[in-house]
Amino acid sequence: MRRSLISGATAVGMVLGAFVTPAVAAESRSAAECSITVWGEAEAAALAEACDEDVEVLGGAKDGTRLFAEPGGTMRAEVSSTDPFMSTRATARTALSPGAPAAYGWTGTQWLGYCDPGEYADGCDVEGVQRLAWQFDGLTILQDLAPGDVTSAELVVRGQNAWLDDVSCTPSRLDLYDIPPISAGTGWAATATWTQDRRVGDIEFYWPACEQTPAYTGYFDFDATQLAVNAVRDNRSTVTAGLRAADETCMTCGWNSFKPDATLIVRFSRAPLAPTGLEVGVQGSTQACTTERALRTLSPYLSADIRDPDPANSTDPGETARVTATFSVARADAPGVVLWQGPASGSYDNRHTVAIPSGILEGGTRYVWSVFGTDDGGLVGPAASCTFTVDITAPAAPVVTPVVGGQAVYVEGAVRGGIGVRGSFRLTTTSDDVAAYRYGVNTQTMLTEVKAGLNAALSVTPTRSGLNYVSVEAIDRAGNRSRATVYEFYVSYAAPVPSPPAITVSGPTSYTFGSKPSASVTLSADAVTPYGTVTVTSGSATLGSAVFDERTEQVALNGSALGAGTRTLTFTYRAFPGAPAWSTQRTVTVKPLSFSVPRSPSISGTAQVGKVLTANRWTWTPTPTTVRYQWRVNGVAVAGATSSTWKVPASAQGKKVTVAVTGSRFGYATRTVVSPATAAVKAGTFVVPALKITGTAKVGYTLKAVRGTWTPQPSVVKYQWKVGGVVVKGATGSSFKVPVSAKGKRIVVVVTGSRAGYTTRTVSALTPVVP
Repeated sequence: MRRSLISGATAVGMVLGAFVTPAVAAESRSAAECSITVWGEAEAAALAEACDEDVEVLGGAKDGTRLFAEPGGTMRAEVSSTDPFMSTRATARTALSPGAPAAYGWTGTQWLGYCDPGEYADGCDVEGVQRLAWQFDGLTILQDLAPGDVTSAELVVRGQNAWLDDVSCTPSRLDLYDIPPISAGTGWAATATWTQDRRVGDIEFYWPACEQTPAYTGYFDFDATQLAVNAVRDNRSTVTAGLRAADETCMTCGWNSFKPDATLIVRFSRAPLAPTGLEVGVQGSTQACTTERALRTLSPYLSADIRDPDPANSTDPGETARVTATFSVARADAPGVVLWQGPASGSYDNRHTVAIPSGILEGGTRYVWSVFGTDDGGLVGPAASCTFTVDITAPAAPVVTPVVGGQAVYVEGAVRGGIGVRGSFRLTTTSDDVAAYRYGVNTQTMLTEVKAGLNAALSVTPTRSGLNYVSVEAIDRAGNRSRATVYEFYVSYAAPVPSPPAITVSGPTSYTFGSKPSASVTLSADAVTPYGTVTVTSGSATLGSAVFDERTEQVALNGSALGAGTRTLTFTYRAFPGAPAWSTQRTVTVKPLSFSVPRSPSISGTAQVGKVLTANRWTWTPTPTTVRYQWRVNGVAVAGATSSTWKVPASAQGKKVTVAVTGSRFGYATRTVVSPATAAVKAGTFVVPALKITGTAKVGYTLKAVRGTWTPQPSVVKYQWKVGGVVVKGATGSSFKVPVSAKGKRIVVVVTGSRAGYTTRTVSALTPVVP
């Protein structure tokens, strides 16, 4: 087989348009106007279309990636490397397989495919199969894309020389693989790295002498689209491309030597973003579609911001987006039936505006309008919409009604109030879309605004006597204005003329707690419907309220809201929330209820000093919420003796004991009942343990009397020692030294304890005969 060696091949076109000569410009533009580099993505895109050539975006690089605009609206990202040892930013990193050095880079050229030292000794350091890989880092722009946004991708690598078969002219093929990212120390001979399911493309080439294409030209241009799509799908900013010969059995099957530099080109195009900042209104005054707007025009203006994400790195804030906005309008009750659709009539800095032509819309109808964007490549973005109402009908004139409850009620046809005496007026209308009222006092110029609602009102403090008037107009949500209503009233010339009481009250002056009393409240004849409400209070307690639906209203009162006694009830009238309040007071007496106590309390326990007595309350109806006890001795209250149990003190000896029980409950008369008296309190008795004598009963030894613990402790304790039944004078302590005279006799000690209220107690103990 004949082998040919080709060396010195050039890498023409490796950057694919980044360094080629600009194409000839269209006749409408001069050569000076066409440029292959400009600032601003939109300008680059427009220039690429007009000049039919690639245009690089100056300043558009991001993490080492270059951006280009291509004719037809496509954007292109490129990343390349001429230094195989760089490992940061968007630079290719290269490695060999097998036998890659620890730095996974190379210098000069390296082989790909089968290499036999016997065939080409200068190029083969190791016999066997060689494979190559390039890693492209920092492609962060891929993370902003969806897989469908990638239109194409190319991997361009340069071959230094090659062995090719120019005899049989069979094509050789290189396979492109998507392999895991390179890391230091990776063994590139690992079969898992080069599995067939990672193969994403290939390229065939012939020896140029075969006069067949594709011929070897010094560089190889792979379709790397799937490589880029995989990275986008996996949200990776790193792309690692691996190359191997499809047939690794011989040198002429596609063996080649490669330079370390490579270029990855990714072309992408994304649809415009969803429209934002939707506004609707009239020319020069549009409002955000955050709420449904009402418009008094049949040809409203619509506007929205629509941005094209390609390119994503704008350096010119004043650029115009390469997006065509399409607006449409339909009735809100039939959104699928488009009444009109058309492009924006003007756009600036991503803002698109159009006016709906006349003859499309009708008054009194709700509409929904939507907008979407289409880029130069024909990609359509999502739509956004909002609803508005067309209203060209003026609302009904407002109704002005004097409000009862203020300082003055300025009714028509009556002289009331005076200079400086304020009055209020309620504003209503029969139209349901009124947003505000405007009014003026004693003038036809209406400048002061009041927000519309159920409780819309205005206050007037007259500054002149005689005829006064208020001019009021209603304004609906669309801005339509009603005809003005003029309300006239007369102000007193002399002293202020009081208005009649807002309400008059009649009803009971007393009632029993827990009953269901009611009061009759009559509203002033000045009041008109809706009449308002009356509320009855006493202090912080509310007894009842009522809404007037006729001139006189019966107000049911809560008879359990107040405790017994004399109370002041306040009746407060208010025409509507926020209106002036008018009050009048009425005094009533609340009669208490009584407890049912069928049985007097009793005392259990022994009436003896030191014993505990217990009070038995028995059952009351109803059960009192508070119960107090008071123990008495001979009818006199004992200070501090206020619990249900009581320990009888010595001071009660010989006297009789009673207990008083007092019960109370809200709304009930407090009641006290006293128990029957006990018998006279008996003296207490000591509880005494056995007396003991400790020590040796021999002459010269000391004896000691141990009396133990008495209950209660006596206040006075006396000791007396005896020998042979004879009192030993002076032997009155708890210890006693046995004298000689005690020999042959017994020794006795007598202990006597006493305490006020207790019976005195004496105990004794004796020793054996003293030897």
